[in-house]
Order: sequence, then structure tokens, then C-alpha cells
Amino acid sequence: MHNRRLSLWATWLLVAVFVLSGCAPRTNVGSASTGVDASAKLVVDLPAIAINISETGVASLGNVPIAQLGSLVGLDLSALSVPEAWVDFLVSGNIQHLQINNTASGLLILVNGERIPSLSYEGGALTATAEALSSLGMAVPMLDIMLPMVNKLGLGIVVRFPVAEGIAAIPLYVNGNGSAAAIAQKAQKDFLMAVGAPPRINLPVFYKPDGSWTVGNLTETEWSALTGMPFYALQMNPFWVNRLSLSGIAQLGISTSQAGIQISINGNALPTLTWADGEVLHLLNLADQTGLLDMIAPGMNMNEMLAMISQLLPMITTADFDLTVHMPDSALARR
Repeated sequence: MHNRRLSLWATWLLVAVFVLSGCAPRTNVGSASTGVDASAKLVVDLPAIAINISETGVASLGNVPIAQLGSLVGLDLSALSVPEAWVDFLVSGNIQHLQINNTASGLLILVNGERIPSLSYEGGALTATAEALSSLGMAVPMLDIMLPMVNKLGLGIVVRFPVAEGIAAIPLYVNGNGSAAAIAQKAQKDFLMAVGAPPRINLPVFYKPDGSWTVGNLTETEWSALTGMPFYALQMNPFWVNRLSLSGIAQLGISTSQAGIQISINGNALPTLTWADGEVLHLLNLADQTGLLDMIAPGMNMNEMLAMISQLLPMITTADFDLTVHMPDSALARR
């Protein structure tokens, strides 16, 4: 038994050596431990694990296939391989690497060294998420304990794909004047200088137990008559009105700002979907270069569409928009 345990620990140690030998730099490394008394609080802050995908889709750490490492500890990791057709698609679209990076402030997702929409969970957003899931009857065992610990874990993974012959390698982290972040931030600044203040829209919606609603003391019928637009589709099924009210949910909100898109429940903010650093612009550029936009909207002039969206983005990403849905009192909803 003793020899078996030593053998097991030696195997895990060997796997750890292979993993650490395949590490890469991680953005915001050290943020999870900033200002933390290491003797009193849990902190895990590690470099990113680098996984290389071959032209045939085989995943490896360094030169060792991951499936082979898994076999050392009795795990089947063959599912981590990538279908060869996907590899061909990514290579043809010049997608060279993908990063998923957990930091003290959020979960960052980068493609080709630049961010796409990610999650920011500063403050009590993670605790609010666990409480919201619990109130909706979707509680997961230990989730209320685990979620608040997420921002103590500094972990990351970098997945590298083959690079087509003759194509320049893209750095793991791209910044500077040519980056999507710099372009988007300049466009936002120019837009705000032109209009003076960000656009502001505030829509408080008050629902009744029967699923009807009012905005500004006007009913959906009055709004339809006033605008000539049909608003009846915004009615809510009374079952869901009652269900949400009985769950203790008095308010549901969705808002936007320069930081991104945020959902709140009873005034408690959940994680923010970020767009402050050119994430949407970079995502659109990636969709264009890989041909996804042509697949979604065949026959459209993509250059004209992207130019139009690029003009609208500064207005959208700087707007202060707030839609707050107010549910009826739970006692009223039961009637």
C-alpha cells in the first residue's frame, strides 16, 4: 500500500512537471494576491498553462500529448483533441491562439492577443449570482461558498493553433495604437466630444399580476396608440410573474455603460459583460476574417455593414441605458 501511494504521488508529480514546463505568461498575474496576507487567506496565482494543437488536432503540453499524460494518472483526456476540420477553419481564418484567464477582477477571454467580450465580477457580483440562482430554485450544492472564492484564483490557459505558412506570428498580448482597444477608445472619446454627454435612456417597467405592464403611467394599449407600434408582445405570462414574485424577486434590471452590459436582481449587480476595451470591435473583426459574417448574412456587403456598425458602436458603448422591471408584491401576485 505504501509503495502504491508513493507511485501515485510520483506520477502526479511527473504530470505537474510536464504541466509547469508548458506554461506561458498570464496577463494580470499577481492580481489575485495583491494586498492579501498569504498566511490568512486563500490565494492561488499561477502562470497560464499552454496547450499546443497540432495540424491534426492533437493537444499537447510541450511535446507530450495530453492524452498520454492522462493515461499516466488513469484519466481519459482524448476528448481534449480538436476535430481536424476545426483546425483547418481556424488556420484559414488566422486564429493563432485563444486565452482564458481568471483574475481578481474577472474572467478575461482573448483571441489573437486581444479581448473579446468577457466577464467582470468586482465587488459582490459573484455572491449576488449565487443568491440569485438559489432564489430561483437553481441552487447548486456548495455554489454559494465556491463562487465568492473565484476571484482568489489566478489561473489561465493558452491554446495555440498552427500558423499558416508565410503568416506572421501574433504576440500573446496585443496593445498599442493599432489594437482594437485603442481604436474603440478613440472612437468613444471622439463621439463624446462631439455630443457633449453620453446618451441616456431610463425605462422603469411595472408589471401587474396578470402580466400587463405600465411605463410612465401609460399602459401597453396607450403606448401602442401613441406610437403606432405593437407592444402587446411584452406582456408576461402570469405564471412567471407569480413565480418571480414568490421567489422574492422584486426587480430585474439590465443596464449598459462604458464598462459593458450588466444585469441586476433586487438592485444587486451580477457580473458585467465587458466592452470597454474594444471587445465588440475585435469580435466583429474576427467574425469577418474567419468568414462567419458571410455565413450568417450571405449576399450582404460586409464592408458596408462593418462600416455602419463601427459608426454605431461608440454611441452604443457609451450610452447609459437602464431597463428595470418591477414585479408586483408577492402577496398581491398570489391573489
